[in-house]
Amino acid sequence: MKIKACIDKAFKTMEIHVCNNEMNQEVSDLVKELDQWMNDSLMGTDERGEKCVLTLNGMICFYAQGQKVFAQDEKGVYSIPSKLYELEEILEDTRFMRISKSEIVNLKKIKKLDLSLTGTIKIILSNGKETYTSRRNVSRLKKALGII
Repeated sequence: MKIKACIDKAFKTMEIHVCNNEMNQEVSDLVKELDQWMNDSLMGTDERGEKCVLTLNGMICFYAQGQKVFAQDEKGVYSIPSKLYELEEILEDTRFMRISKSEIVNLKKIKKLDLSLTGTIKIILSNGKETYTSRRNVSRLKKALGII
């Protein structure tokens, strides 16, 4: 199998082509895997301004700050072009949940919960970041985590 990168200003977006002399199981599996990978990822920009492909699996949280939306994983923080409500629609029925007006967290990346606060829950994520759920989302979070 050959893999080739073609860099040309004519391309406005990234394209992936799978070429073979016949349609077989290997081609079918590769196309399926690439499709799944592309649908389970999004584009972001790191602190140096370089474009990156981010996998949803590794994301800890998404949050809005100012007029921008950021994605955070174990390696760093990335600016992403999507709005939080758009991400919420994409991530619906997955391992992510909106915990406040400005944040969506990966439920699999929650390390600890502090339920001692009245009306809210303190969430400690796998990278040590502390955040809080809004009062409106406390019962949804408890239900999602199987606490109630």
